[in-house]
Amino acid sequence: MFMLNNCASSKQQYLPKIDVGQWIEKYNVCRGKGKLVSTGPVSGRLSFSYTCAGEDVFIHFKDMLGRKTMMMVVRPNSVEAWDMMHNIRFSTESIYLRFPFFEVIKPKDLVSIFWGIEPEDLHKTQTNKPITESSIDIRFSSDGLGLQTVYLIMDNEKQSIKMTFNEREFGSAYPHLIKQIPESTPHAQS
Repeated sequence: MFMLNNCASSKQQYLPKIDVGQWIEKYNVCRGKGKLVSTGPVSGRLSFSYTCAGEDVFIHFKDMLGRKTMMMVVRPNSVEAWDMMHNIRFSTESIYLRFPFFEVIKPKDLVSIFWGIEPEDLHKTQTNKPITESSIDIRFSSDGLGLQTVYLIMDNEKQSIKMTFNEREFGSAYPHLIKQIPESTPHAQS
C-alpha cells in the first residue's frame, strides 16, 4: 500500500511562518536554480532553473551536458511536461500514472515548494493511511530562510528523489522561462 510515512520537517523552522499566498502577494515572482537527483529504477541527475509567476511555476530541466531536456508547467490544479528531446507532451493524468508520488504531493504543494515554503496540507494528511501499493517517505530540510531540500523515498519501488534548491531570488524573474508548451507538441500515449 502507498503510505505516507514520517512526513516531517527538519528541526529548523522557517521564520516568519508565512503561507504561499502571502509570498505571492509580497513578491509576485520568484526565480531560482537547483538540482534533482534520482536513484533506483529511474536514475539520473538534472539541474533546473525556474520562475514562479504568481501560482504558476515554469521549470526547465537540463542534463549533465547543459542541454534542455524537459519543461514543466505547474499550476495549483495541474502539471504538464514537455520532453524536449523527444518532442512529447505529457498531460496531468499521464504524469500521475508515471510518477506515483503525485498521489501525495499535489501540484499546489509543488507551487509552495518552489516558492520555498513547506506545504501545509502534507502535515494534515493522516500518516499510515493506505493510498496505493507502495510507501513514500517525504522529508524537508531548511536553511532557516526557506525550504532547501525535499527528499522523496518510495520504499517498495526502491526509488528516491532528492530535490535541492541552490538559489532562490524573490521579486525578479527569468522572463525566458515564462513560456507555454507549444500546442503543436504531440501528447504522449497513456
